Amino acid sequence: EPADNETTSSSSGGARLATFGRRGAVPQLDARLVDKPGKYSGERGYWRLWKARALGWLTAVHPDFSRFLAEAESHQGDMNVPLSLREMSSFLHTELLAWLTGTQLALVLRSLPLGGGASNGFAAWRTLCEEEERMDPAAQVAVLQELLHPEFETAEGGWRQGWVEWEAK
Repeated sequence: EPADNETTSSSSGGARLATFGRRGAVPQLDARLVDKPGKYSGERGYWRLWKARALGWLTAVHPDFSRFLAEAESHQGDMNVPLSLREMSSFLHTELLAWLTGTQLALVLRSLPLGGGASNGFAAWRTLCEEEERMDPAAQVAVLQELLHPEFETAEGGWRQGWVEWEAK
């Protein structure tokens, strides 16, 4: 019979207990029950799925990871990690080293180290996301073609509305 903080799930035909702990008032899933995202080497079209899996697993490890990683992605300038988050940053860096291969691994290896020899996992995450989410060359050409060859006459609202929309791009 499972305790109050356990639930039974079946896996591979057998039952195992899934333990949900608490971190403050927030229920916490045992991260050992969530699959790690696996290796990533930059395969085209696989980034979004891999990123979602990585975020899911990291959030199972610590629920604040999703917030911290979102902040790291949007942060501009130097990435200074407070002392209270250095252990988390180092953990993230270590996991990225295990998950990434090829060029993506090289991006993480060149991320800025923190004081005391620790590595900056949040800066590495930002660099990886910037590289992977950069617009690909074909999309850049399509945007430039649209800007260089505007079609004002076909716009809803007439020529002037088309020009205003083109000007805003």
